[in-house]
Amino acid sequence: MNTSLIIVTYSLLFLLSFSVLLFFYLIARRIVVQRQEELLQKRYTMIENEILEVVTSSETDLAERVANKYKKQSRVLTRVLVNYIEQIEGQAKEQLQKIFNIALKEKCLKDIHSRRQIKRLKATHLFVLFSDPLESHHIVKLLNDKPIVKLVAINALSRIPTSQTLTYIFQSFMKDSLGNARAYINIMYGLGDKIQNHVKNHLKESLSVEKLGLLIELVGAIPLRALYPDILPFADDPNKEIRIKVARALGHMRIPASVDILIRLAHDDTWEVCAQALKSLGKLGDEAALEVLSEGLFSPFWHVRFNGGHGLANLGAAGIARLQKIKQQKKDRYAADMAVMVLDEVIFAGEGQ
Repeated sequence: MNTSLIIVTYSLLFLLSFSVLLFFYLIARRIVVQRQEELLQKRYTMIENEILEVVTSSETDLAERVANKYKKQSRVLTRVLVNYIEQIEGQAKEQLQKIFNIALKEKCLKDIHSRRQIKRLKATHLFVLFSDPLESHHIVKLLNDKPIVKLVAINALSRIPTSQTLTYIFQSFMKDSLGNARAYINIMYGLGDKIQNHVKNHLKESLSVEKLGLLIELVGAIPLRALYPDILPFADDPNKEIRIKVARALGHMRIPASVDILIRLAHDDTWEVCAQALKSLGKLGDEAALEVLSEGLFSPFWHVRFNGGHGLANLGAAGIARLQKIKQQKKDRYAADMAVMVLDEVIFAGEGQ
């Protein structure tokens, strides 16, 4: 019994001692971290003031002096440069790039080829902020890296959109797995009409249904109206997913000439294509679609009826009149119900304005 009591006592003392030590350790660590943050902020402010002096001064060698002075404080210097590089242009930006080239470029290039993934990620982002487009070959090497590094490299290349870097982006898109395809499309979307010729060329290639669909979707999302003739042939594609993408893209592009092709797609054998075609016709707001939109309300499929009804509402007075007529007919209760719902929404929206 005494032995058990001794063991319990020592255990409690150990736990108490450990708790006290842990408490003091956490307090000490917090003090140290806070002190480090204060020192970093002090250094940041000091470097920031000198950087601002560089970009406003006419002294030609001031940037070199500041770069050499803070070369060993790369962490804080990097923070200051990154915070200002995207906010200024012209001669001032060239001074920041000069500081980067002298103080950080060598280390950055070394980190791009580091075995540590986190170093490669950080270095890639930093390098592209300050590098010349002619040096993009350093980033291109990372296109054979792990998926997360590859996508960072692709995003970096998109910031220097030369014909060559765009070619690298599209080549990587073609080779990469479908799982990363959406990330590529998001990056391409940000490039706007710069990618027009590349999309045009790749639409002619043999692509998987998924990647072809993404490119057609991209044409509409940007939109790349000059590629209207290039996506029209896909309206007859045997795969319904491609026909859906075409119908959606035409709705976003809002080209009046696409009304006829959308009317044809509104009579597709699959309800999904019909629904998307009616939605796009509604966006165009052309009264030539009045009859086909009206037919949509008598479809057995809810989404087709819904898009047909809202498409009619978008036609203005003629569409509203047709909805009123469909509301009053007795042959199809579901068509009448949809007309009532759409009309109620129109009235509610009008009262809210």
